Amino acid sequence: MALPVYTYAIADLRTNTLLEEVPLSGVRFNKPLNSSGRFSGTWKLDERSTYLDPYDLTMPTRRVIYAFRDARPMWGGLIWSRAYNSAEDTVEIGAGEWWSYFDHRKVLPVLPVNPDLTTVAGLSTAYDNVDQNEIARRLVVLAQQHAGGDIGIEFDDSVSNFVRDRTYQGYDLTDVGEALRNLTNVEGGPDMVFDVIPAPSGIGAPRRILRIGTPWLGQQGSSHVWEIGGNAIRYTWPTDGTRMATRAYATGEGVDLGTPIAVAEQPERYDQGFPLLELETNYSGAETEATLAGHAEADQQAARMPVVLPTIEVRGDIPPTAAEVNRGDDGWLVIAPDRFHRNGFEGPVRVIDMDFAPSADAERVTLTLAPLLDGVA
Repeated sequence: MALPVYTYAIADLRTNTLLEEVPLSGVRFNKPLNSSGRFSGTWKLDERSTYLDPYDLTMPTRRVIYAFRDARPMWGGLIWSRAYNSAEDTVEIGAGEWWSYFDHRKVLPVLPVNPDLTTVAGLSTAYDNVDQNEIARRLVVLAQQHAGGDIGIEFDDSVSNFVRDRTYQGYDLTDVGEALRNLTNVEGGPDMVFDVIPAPSGIGAPRRILRIGTPWLGQQGSSHVWEIGGNAIRYTWPTDGTRMATRAYATGEGVDLGTPIAVAEQPERYDQGFPLLELETNYSGAETEATLAGHAEADQQAARMPVVLPTIEVRGDIPPTAAEVNRGDDGWLVIAPDRFHRNGFEGPVRVIDMDFAPSADAERVTLTLAPLLDGVA
């Protein structure tokens, strides 16, 4: 079976015009669920460049980079950093998915001309009884309505049937990226990914899109199956108890005695030998009791035991291939008895991150699986 061919192209952020295909080595990029992926690669400069201006071509925040697998767009995002080495004549490129752009934007209405010192603090953006997917879309639409803020993000029309109330006060200067993450973190919150899809004609720069689950993203039909020693090469099993919590606090908008705080607790853990462990998370824009209670319950459930985030390294060129697996997909993991798992392991898993390491002689993809409770359920 022929190995897939990876190519990389740089485009203009504002116009999405492809500028040049660049030969990169040492490429790594990942595609996480509900967060921003990262890209790194090294460009060895030579006479093959037709654009003839690597300095301009790699200008951070003005240029974007796309990764293609056999002409299929796999990754896209803004170039945030570049480092030229004159001794090696190389440029190290660092980029982040479109979500990273919205980590640099605030939830604010379009500002008036010449705002005074009180203008921004007095602004607010409110969504009452709105489907959570629509809130996410409106946040991105609002950010793109500002002068210079449109980076060409398109949207799906998914509906989650979960309605929310959200208010974002100007004086909080909430990051759009943070507001999106908070939506994903609430109980029943939707999965989100900023992604790339082919141009309608299949020719030209990929389109940029926000995909939102209903509320979850994932493949339709049968789950993928990975077996260590078969289509999966190796695995890691890192367990972390530092994020465990038997009591969770969710704080909302307010000052001093007026700060609303919801609490969720699992006292039965104490009878199992676990101590009281507490965590607190602030949710700007959350004001109602039901919203905060949902956050507290979701936070406590997610942290109710030490968790393991298994990773498996798979070959990207054998089924299910790298093109067939996506963020949010369900799978079934089989680990035969070994020195660590004396009884083996077999159970359902879900892909929450994909780390690609293309090379000339192999295609390796490391899949990070959704946190599993380790030990007593």
